[in-house]
Amino acid sequence: MTISNYKLNIIFLLILICVSCKTEEEKAIIEVIDNTPKAIVVISKNAPETYKHYLKQDSIGQHTNEASGPYTLIKSPKFTYYDSQNNITSWQPKVNAIDTLVIPYYRDYMELSTRNTYTSIPSTFLIKNGDTLVINYKHKLPVAEITNREVNAVELNYNNYRLNELFDNKYTSHQKVFMGYFLNREQSIKNTAVHFYEQALEDEKKEVLFLDSLYNAQLISKNNYNYRKAILGGLIEHHKNNKIIEKWLAQNKLNANNEQFETVYALDLSKTDSLMGFSYFRTHLNTISKYNLSLIKEKNTGSGGSYINSKARFDSILNDKRFNQTAKNYLLFEAYNGIAMNFKVKDKERYFKKLIAHTTNRKQLNEFQEKYNLDFSKSDQLLLTSLKNDTITFANLLKQNKGKWLYIDFWASWCKPCRKTMPESIKLKKELKNDNIAFIYLSLNDRKKAWQLAMESDGITNSQNYFIENGNTSKVIEELGIKTIPHYLIYNPNGELVNGFANRPGKGAKEQLMSLML
Repeated sequence: MTISNYKLNIIFLLILICVSCKTEEEKAIIEVIDNTPKAIVVISKNAPETYKHYLKQDSIGQHTNEASGPYTLIKSPKFTYYDSQNNITSWQPKVNAIDTLVIPYYRDYMELSTRNTYTSIPSTFLIKNGDTLVINYKHKLPVAEITNREVNAVELNYNNYRLNELFDNKYTSHQKVFMGYFLNREQSIKNTAVHFYEQALEDEKKEVLFLDSLYNAQLISKNNYNYRKAILGGLIEHHKNNKIIEKWLAQNKLNANNEQFETVYALDLSKTDSLMGFSYFRTHLNTISKYNLSLIKEKNTGSGGSYINSKARFDSILNDKRFNQTAKNYLLFEAYNGIAMNFKVKDKERYFKKLIAHTTNRKQLNEFQEKYNLDFSKSDQLLLTSLKNDTITFANLLKQNKGKWLYIDFWASWCKPCRKTMPESIKLKKELKNDNIAFIYLSLNDRKKAWQLAMESDGITNSQNYFIENGNTSKVIEELGIKTIPHYLIYNPNGELVNGFANRPGKGAKEQLMSLML
């Protein structure tokens, strides 16, 4: 655990006050002390490992002997908060261990949030500056306790409490608006979504009454009462932006007035600066800043993927007078995420320059540049690093292997289909060991430590392995048509690309290579 030295500095300044006789100096020192942040301490005890949650297990603690059907991968819990520098910051505690985070903080309260499998809103905890929060886990869900002051357990762990009291520890109707069809396919996706939306409206009314009763019984404070109602109002607004629900509402000429729910201050954009620290408000900003943009459908390699036009979104956010600079600082980065993932290098470069020009959050800008390795000075090359940390370009790698057939595998440690295919790749390499062919593995959009561990785990360290350093900014990736992984290329001994969309190992690659090498 690393704690800053600001407390030692305060002690030193207090000593200065005692020995100084200059009133103005004393005032200046006191002002420095007043502007020094307090700290919030978060202690996580034995966070659960990543696991598969099968959707039919729709009750907390429910387990089945036969795990089958649709599932979602629940990663080890990651907690998110809005720090004093106006950055969205995440912390993933160590699993099966005690881990501690110290957050220097200026504001009175901070929201700590994490994903909840059973609800469409995250589990959130309101923490007072100076608090020590201890998080244990029951049925893999966080249960919090504040050790330095008395806080009502119902108020602090309201998410778990509502799930138990209102939804019998099962999926909420709000969650089923989006995923109910996967639980029961007797009706169409549209009818399922509409059915659970109508149920969610009824449950919203019940929860408002539930909150009223808790507040009247003094089990939650007024601030927390307003906060929880605001989350609920934002959740209903979020449902109404679901494409299916939006169309259904339009067809039935329904609106907010006859749904009989309270429109709360949470959706008031004039209060952006004070509300930005709350995840439900950021979700609302994200939703309304997508402007009902139509989806762009991927046509390459049959991937079937789709995404919104993030360039249009970026420009719309810039020109949207509803958003102040605080909102734009957040939303422009969100929009650029889509540009970085789905658009060409020239677009990434042009919009990154726009991002630099229109954000005032330099810290996040620097972190963003590092995250995506946004250096466009060598975009005409594909830069590779070997296990020995030697650097080579893709063009020179081809020259280095000239005279051989090349089967090049673009993969990543996080890519399940890539990893699943590795045993077949090793088998294919053994079967062709007497042929003039080299197997080359290039890791795309990966992390070096994860890449190294995956190579060892998958048994490919004795092949030619390289880490791609500039996958996000290299035009070579675009020219090769690589938009999804795994992706395979075949080069002939003259260094010429003869198949830019080669078959996978175990799925026709051997036959393809044998026919080419005849």
